[in-house]
Amino acid sequence: MFFAGLWLAAPPAAPAQATSLDSIEVEADRGHVEAARAALEARLAAAGQASPTERTRLEFLRGRLSSNPDSAEVAYLRAAIDGVGPYAARARLRLAQLQLARGDHTRAEEHLARLRADDPGGPFMPESWMWSARAAELAGDAAAACDAWSRALETLGEADPRVAEARQGRSRCEESERQPGEVETFTVQLGAFGSEDAAIRLRDGAAAIGVAVRVESPSGGVRVFRVRAGRFGGRDDAEGLAERFRAHGFEAIVVPEEP
Repeated sequence: MFFAGLWLAAPPAAPAQATSLDSIEVEADRGHVEAARAALEARLAAAGQASPTERTRLEFLRGRLSSNPDSAEVAYLRAAIDGVGPYAARARLRLAQLQLARGDHTRAEEHLARLRADDPGGPFMPESWMWSARAAELAGDAAAACDAWSRALETLGEADPRVAEARQGRSRCEESERQPGEVETFTVQLGAFGSEDAAIRLRDGAAAIGVAVRVESPSGGVRVFRVRAGRFGGRDDAEGLAERFRAHGFEAIVVPEEP
């Protein structure tokens, strides 16, 4: 650059902005796992400059985007034990889900109880009770399941789309026995939204892994669009598909289908 008889060097280009953590999560939600992992690695390289809350979120995302359950568990443990903020609680919830997927109901419930103790009244309280109810159901403890579903209902807001599932869960555990000839089926749920557009976006992103994914319209007077995949006669088969979705970064749970 020439100015007033002097050559001036052009100012150095500003460094490119690092991909935001919000953007990384959006990529993961859309099923773009490889892009999300690459962006996360770039952020991890500069983690020394991150705040404690950001470092917790980075560890949570490392766990979420890991294709190895053992590596994911290590990352979630770091976030849950050493971390601060809401992602520490989210990591504790993921640890419970990992243990439940392994069939260890006791350790799953330990993580859920610790989540509630560490973050009483926090935003994950209702979800922690719902997962406690699912763990109790898998363990065959109807009384504990009923108690957990009831506590979930106490902490969920009336407008929360999960109220319908909690009510169905409580009704299910209160049944003394299933009617003769009745067959229970399971499906994999990836999300539940009050907006159909949001449900469609998740459906389209999840379908990229090569599995048919559907959006179920509201029913039972509750305006909620559920994103689901598969229909199975056994919970173990449904869990296999859920694990496949989790390996691609989706938050998948196994739920009984409504009769």
